[in-house]
Amino acid sequence: MRPSLTSIGPGRAWFASRARRQELAGCGGGGLGRLCGVDSAVVAALRDAVVHRSPGHPIGLYLTGSSCDGGLQPDSDLDVLLLTRDSLDDEERRYLVGHLLKHSGRRATVRPGRPVELTSLVLSDVVPWRYPAVRDFRYGEWLRADYETGHLPAREVDPDLAVLLTSVSGPGRQRARVLFGPSLAGLVDPVPRTDLARSIFDALPELLDNLEGDERNVLLTLARMLYTLRTGLIAPKDVAAVAVAATLSPEHARTLDLAATAYLGKVDDDWGALGDEAEALATALVAAIDALRP
Repeated sequence: MRPSLTSIGPGRAWFASRARRQELAGCGGGGLGRLCGVDSAVVAALRDAVVHRSPGHPIGLYLTGSSCDGGLQPDSDLDVLLLTRDSLDDEERRYLVGHLLKHSGRRATVRPGRPVELTSLVLSDVVPWRYPAVRDFRYGEWLRADYETGHLPAREVDPDLAVLLTSVSGPGRQRARVLFGPSLAGLVDPVPRTDLARSIFDALPELLDNLEGDERNVLLTLARMLYTLRTGLIAPKDVAAVAVAATLSPEHARTLDLAATAYLGKVDDDWGALGDEAEALATALVAAIDALRP
């Protein structure tokens, strides 16, 4: 049975008692067991910052994405999901941005390391589920320059939330690791497969705009989109690439294999001389995706 909003606790009562705060701060490793070194320290620092400030009256904090599905690679972000009762106010947004500027990515001012992508959702924005859903806050290193000039992430509609929530509550889901709070799968609704497909089609134009200069990531994302449309599952990028490559021409399969092998950190990929190959593969993947439109 999913906990109700009232059972989760009104306002800051979730963090009110000293005993509860100590429980959250310790939390038996708090889902960090498979991380090590700087990665573990970065996530632990974020967890402690959320426990200390309780932005938006938190319900739970979760490690998601590649660190949970066995796909964490040298260039992967640490994906963290914050689920709250209320929308963050400006001071809470400023607090989280300030913390992550110090602790996220190679340019972090306190503990340089792996980048953090933090997504914050208000429970009532995603339960009951509707498409497209609203994202309350997102921090990503690609926007660091904006944050450093005072920009604060705002609430906005985000079709990609269908993919995120499918990865933690859908069939074959990644096992989101609880940093504190109740199980995420017991809180959010499964995303209908039709909405998952809509999110992929809606995300295509913006993704393709980034092909030049971000070839590896865009090609692997296109392959994973195609894999998801075919199977309804969210897989690590390299796993999806292997499955999709088997359905491509030899030339396109070689290009996709290069992207996947580089993603795994096994080779260096220089796409400067491979622009035509990347564009041809992207065209083939988009054609396959478009063929699955309803």
